[in-house]
Amino acid sequence: MAVTFHILSASGKLAGKTGDDIRDVLEQTAMQCAALLPLANLDVVVSNEPWRIIPRIGSNGFSHGRHHISLYVDVDHPHFIAHGRSDVRSLLAHEMHHSSRDLVINGSHGKTYGENLIAEGLACCFEEEIGQPTPFYAVECKGEALAAFAKRAMDQFDTPIEKLPGGWERWKFGTQNDPEFPYQCGYSLGYAMVHGWLDATLQTASLAVGANAAAPLAHWRTAPYPSSGASLRKPSPRK
Repeated sequence: MAVTFHILSASGKLAGKTGDDIRDVLEQTAMQCAALLPLANLDVVVSNEPWRIIPRIGSNGFSHGRHHISLYVDVDHPHFIAHGRSDVRSLLAHEMHHSSRDLVINGSHGKTYGENLIAEGLACCFEEEIGQPTPFYAVECKGEALAAFAKRAMDQFDTPIEKLPGGWERWKFGTQNDPEFPYQCGYSLGYAMVHGWLDATLQTASLAVGANAAAPLAHWRTAPYPSSGASLRKPSPRK
């Protein structure tokens, strides 16, 4: 297994010290992840593309499968200026878990909504496993809002993502000021389901990289919903 980093520096945004700092974080993170996950040969492409980022954090990532990851940053974003090293580390770990899962089960996210949620929940938990803070999108939707959404989502676990009513993006990302589909509802539900299952089965996200999604989904169906506005799960502290 070899991980090769391609930091696109022609624009000048990722040249010099900025690119060197990013490469340093990537190399350290990849070594830690490779010690925990089965990985194929992997290309990681980093580019400065402000139009592709998550607006709150100034960066984003995407796994194209077992051999290719894209990381997008905005080096002028205030959050990235302050927290860029940590965010790059979290994003790479998240996407490397997806790539590893693709290698192990021949398809990281599966075909159904439930399978997609479990894949994202596992990747969020893997960020924690390597010592990173709980990502905001894993706990953005919580309490009564998450409990109400979870009950609605359960009926769609077996639905192919392309057939979700209203579109899969609504069920995964939600939107601001929508009580039926709160912001980051899918990520938060996936994280709550996976974290509860990992705790109950004494596993880690790395050990469960090839787990069948049916197991955490079945565990969630038997778990009680919160009766108050309390969070379904207390997030891990920042490190």
